Amino acid sequence: MRFALLKGQSQYGSLRLHIDQLAQALIGLGHEAPIVDMAAEDRQVQLNAALQPLPDCIFGFSGVGADLSGPAGSIYQVLGTVYASIYVDHPVHHLTRILAPIPKHVGLFLDRSHAEFLGASPAAGGFSQLGFLPPGANELPEPPDLSDSAFARRDIPLMFTGTYRGPPQPYWRDWPEGASKLVAEQLVARMTADARLPLLDALRAALKDLGAELTGELLGQLLPQLAAPQAYAEAYHRDALLHALGAAGLPLHIWGSGWEPLAERYGGFVYGGVGSFAETLHTLRRTRVVLNINNGFVAGGHERVFTAMCAGAAVFSDANPYYAEAFEEGSEIVTFAWPQLAAAPQALADLTADVGRAGRIARAGAHRAQAEHRWTDRAQRLVDAVKQAI
Repeated sequence: MRFALLKGQSQYGSLRLHIDQLAQALIGLGHEAPIVDMAAEDRQVQLNAALQPLPDCIFGFSGVGADLSGPAGSIYQVLGTVYASIYVDHPVHHLTRILAPIPKHVGLFLDRSHAEFLGASPAAGGFSQLGFLPPGANELPEPPDLSDSAFARRDIPLMFTGTYRGPPQPYWRDWPEGASKLVAEQLVARMTADARLPLLDALRAALKDLGAELTGELLGQLLPQLAAPQAYAEAYHRDALLHALGAAGLPLHIWGSGWEPLAERYGGFVYGGVGSFAETLHTLRRTRVVLNINNGFVAGGHERVFTAMCAGAAVFSDANPYYAEAFEEGSEIVTFAWPQLAAAPQALADLTADVGRAGRIARAGAHRAQAEHRWTDRAQRLVDAVKQAI
């Protein structure tokens, strides 16, 4: 098969690196995978070349390229080719691209609850396929040294990469009084109380308490108002855990944007600057334990987990059903449940301090991730989904 891969802009370059490694995986499976850099000045020249001959599928992360059009309208309607995307955030954050008129639209999501949410809305009618596909691990060419001695030499005890956006902001409170504002308040109350509660389930429960039933039509009407409460719930839990870890004095080395206030407040936080995802691949080889905080993933997987494991680091994460299914708790990954947030700092401190235990978990996690969670595995599953849509 022939894929045209669209490389868009992304914070820290993570999705751009995803495209590069997905291309390598597709080529390794015997497919063609030219890359079009949509951030380049000659992107139109690159796109024209990638479309000759016509690809079986045009692919972009988070809907990049879904809005491509020409004088006759959407290129997907004109060309009849499949457009596929892996949407890396909740659908409410991607509505413009999700609603693009594409006859053969394959939508894949990093979280099962995200696919279920979209499947319950009228927007699902614009897709030929909806499915669950977590990202693969991004890796350096050479394999990591998984020996005990190499692990003991790693000089970063605990690491987290990502953005700190500050305390969650209740933007909906500026809305006019009415049903949308009331529903948003209900959603936030439920999702902050239960970090594993999917937006769709929270919405159904909130409407039931208000004497209403969630229908596809009503969900379609509410879609534009759901991004604010979803974003609040995502930020709320990340903020709460980080303050708990900071107050406990954990030696957390951090890369990403927005961390200056927390680094100044907590003496254990070591801020290394914004960094890039490509740089992170090297830093992970120096790290013993990687902290993962699921940003809105209640039943799916974050790239940080698979990438850290394949780099030979142990992973400590908030729990969800997907990680319970994919990894063996305590031997391949260590997780905590949000209702026991107060116990998480000590559990993470114990893991970080026990280099022998962390090394065993890192090695087992690496073997599992290298066998099942590389881009080669994800590329084959993407190929299978596209074949069904052709």
